[in-house]
Amino acid sequence: MNNSLNTSDFSRELSLILRIIGSGSWREEDLEGVDWKELIRLAYHHRVYPLLYMRLKERGCEGIPSSVMDSLYSKYSANVISMLRLSSEMEKINSALMEHQVEAIFLKGPVLAQQLYGDLSLRTSKDLDVLVSPKHLEKAEGILSELGYVTEDEKTLGSWKRKKHHISYVHPLYFTQVELHWRMSAELPGASFRTLWDRRTTVSFSGRPIHYLSDGDLFMYLVSHGARHGWFRLRWLCDIDRMIQKKSFNIQKIMEHYRQRKERHLAGQAAILTNRLLSTPLGGDLEELSRNMSAEELARASLFFIKNPVDLSPNGDKDTLAYYKRYLHSLMSRKEKLSLIMDYLYPSTKDVSLLPLPKLLHFLYFPLRPFLWFWRYVFSKEPVNNG
Repeated sequence: MNNSLNTSDFSRELSLILRIIGSGSWREEDLEGVDWKELIRLAYHHRVYPLLYMRLKERGCEGIPSSVMDSLYSKYSANVISMLRLSSEMEKINSALMEHQVEAIFLKGPVLAQQLYGDLSLRTSKDLDVLVSPKHLEKAEGILSELGYVTEDEKTLGSWKRKKHHISYVHPLYFTQVELHWRMSAELPGASFRTLWDRRTTVSFSGRPIHYLSDGDLFMYLVSHGARHGWFRLRWLCDIDRMIQKKSFNIQKIMEHYRQRKERHLAGQAAILTNRLLSTPLGGDLEELSRNMSAEELARASLFFIKNPVDLSPNGDKDTLAYYKRYLHSLMSRKEKLSLIMDYLYPSTKDVSLLPLPKLLHFLYFPLRPFLWFWRYVFSKEPVNNG
C-alpha cells in the first residue's frame, strides 16, 4: 500500500481520534498535551463521538479525564434517543409508503447503522434518505404531506427534476428531516430504480420489512457520497471501513462497474483514506484500486477537508469554496462534465427569482438563460454555479 499520504500536519487531537476509532491502539504518551475540548469538538464535527466513546469505554478510560468521558457519554446518550426517534419515523414512513404500494429503498439512516455497526447507537444520522421510482415521486410527495412533512424546495420550472435528484422535507413538530430521492445523484442517472430494487436487501426492522441497497450498491453509493463531500466527516470513512472489513460485497463486480464508468479513482480514493487513516486492511482487488495516481491525488486533496472543519455552504469562505469547486471537477468523468455543461443550458429557480415570468412564457427562460446567468455573475455577490 502506498503510504505517501502526508498526515504530519494533523493536529494531535485528530490523530488520537483516528487511532482510537481505527486500529484501536494508542499509548499513554499519545494522551500527553491533548486539548480535550478540541478533541470533543472534532469528534462531534466528524460525527464519530458514539464510536469514540464506546472504544474508550471498552478499552478502559485510564489517562482520560472523567469530564471528557462524561461529555462523550452525554452526547452518546442524546444520539441514542435521536436514533430511536428517527427509527420510529422511518417505520411510520415505510408503512405509509407500503400501504400505498410505493416501492421505497432507504439509503442511510437507522437501517445503515444497524446493518454496518450492529447497534443503532454507534452511528449518527440527521435525516432519512428515501429513494423511490420517478413514476411514484408525486405519490410519495403526497404521502409525506399527509404525514405532516413540508418542503420549501422550489419547483417552478419543468427542468427541476433534471437539475436536482432529491427534495428536502422537514416535519414542523418533530423536526425530522427527510430527503426524497428519485435518483442516486445529481450528476448522472446511474442505475435505474428498477435495477436497484431488483438487487435490494430486505431486513426486518421492529417486525416490519425495510428495503435498503444491496451491499455492492451501498458500497458504491457511500463511496460516491463521501467523495462528493470531500470526506469532511470521518463518519463516512468509518462506514467504508465497516463494509471492507465485513467483506459482504462482490469486489470483482464492483471493479467491473468502476472500469465501465471510468470511476476507479473514486473507489481508490476511499481505499487509500481508510487504509491510511483508519488502518483498514485491504485485499488484493482493493489494493489494486488504491494504486492509482488519480486516486492518490484525490486522497491528498481531501485531507484539506478532513483536517480543517470547513463550511462548504454558499456562505462559506470564498477561497475554500473555490478549492472545493476544483476538487469536485477533478472527481468527474468526461460524461459527468458534459452533463454539467448541459445543465448550464437549463433554466433554474434563480432565473425565476431574477426575472419572474408568467407560466405561459417560461419557454423564454431558455434563450434568456445566458443573459440572466451573466447578470447574476456580475451583480450578485453570491457564487454562481449551475443554478
